[in-house]
Amino acid sequence: MARYFFDAHMHAMNLNHPDFVSLVDSIASGFSEFVVSGALSPGYLLTPANRSQQGLVTILNMFSVFERSIAQMFELIEDDLCGNILHPEEEHKGKRLANIMYPDLPYIRDGAFHFRNQRYDYYALVPLVMDFSRASNEWGKAYYAQRRWEKIIAYLDDTIKAIHQYYELRPAGLLRFFPFLGINSEAHETAFIEELLDTYIRTDRSASDRIPDSTDRRLFWGVKLYPPLGTDPWPADDTKKLEKIETIYRFCSIHKIPITTHCDDQGFRGVTAKLAQQYTSPASWKPVLAKYPDLYIDFAHYGKQYNPLAKPPLKALLDNTITNDPWFGQIIEFMSTYEHVYADVSFTGTDPLFYQQLYEYLEKLDDEYVRERILTRSMFGSDFSVNLSKVESYANYLRIFETSPFPDETIERFAYSNPVDFLGIN
Repeated sequence: MARYFFDAHMHAMNLNHPDFVSLVDSIASGFSEFVVSGALSPGYLLTPANRSQQGLVTILNMFSVFERSIAQMFELIEDDLCGNILHPEEEHKGKRLANIMYPDLPYIRDGAFHFRNQRYDYYALVPLVMDFSRASNEWGKAYYAQRRWEKIIAYLDDTIKAIHQYYELRPAGLLRFFPFLGINSEAHETAFIEELLDTYIRTDRSASDRIPDSTDRRLFWGVKLYPPLGTDPWPADDTKKLEKIETIYRFCSIHKIPITTHCDDQGFRGVTAKLAQQYTSPASWKPVLAKYPDLYIDFAHYGKQYNPLAKPPLKALLDNTITNDPWFGQIIEFMSTYEHVYADVSFTGTDPLFYQQLYEYLEKLDDEYVRERILTRSMFGSDFSVNLSKVESYANYLRIFETSPFPDETIERFAYSNPVDFLGIN
């Protein structure tokens, strides 16, 4: 089998794909909740540099990517890995901006991807398509608001087209794609959900180093759920809603299709901040795993909580580490209990301190069983291009991971063997 270096969590979307009406309405419906939710906290989007003129540069950089087509984003990533993009040596008030670092040599060179002392045949992207569809009873306050909007089809078509375009334009390119199908069960009927799964999900788990046929639509290796948009993982009090979400769980359980669920307390929202946190909390998955213990589930962002009100103020000041966040603890408990629970480091890895904290947590663990579970269930991810709010480039984010304190064996697990197991690649 070919060797892949995996980015197990990234987004390829432009300004046509998100539902900004839902986002704004969710804020307007609970503005006080939004203010205290942590969205404006220093740890999330705002940094000392980003509160100044450099913040405008960061925003311009991020939106310069969002303005491109998905195919152009794929090309941009490969160009960056090949060292074909000159990065500016920006300074802020006489100092280098925090965490800007680059490798001495391009990551892609001599026909392969190189990371530390390892060589990989391909660079594998897992584009997570988000379902910004809107149900007929939602978001009707705006004058021109569409009462029902199934945005997922256009986004899926754009993603499929972009993958085929990449292969046409760069037949010798090193990128390979393992996209995930976004489904917001709140916005669709059961029959439509079944149609999405049957039409787009690839149940054949053989490796994808081949270039797919240009007419192939079954390119999607997993399912992406995004609770803050309105998906309750287990709506126990609503039989119809439960039936719809269980349609996804049954399909994934039977075919061993992996699920990635958003799991930090920020991001896009289609409901109020309070309800978004309730749905997003990993604790909301307890009844799901109790009924479907064999599900492959990746809790994205490792459960990072940016809201300082989530802890007692004194404890937050004395012990401000992700490994003491309640959501992190719940994910580790799931890993210890269930066979196929994973977590990825996407976006959270913009801060080198996160890797240091996770490394120290693993070093101090007395329980070797739990330690090994974490090492075999953690995956590298970027959250590109959203992560450009905190880093300068794709290569910059990779370099932060490369300089982390983890030994080469652990890096190999996070970026290769663990994603292969999660995706179920034969």
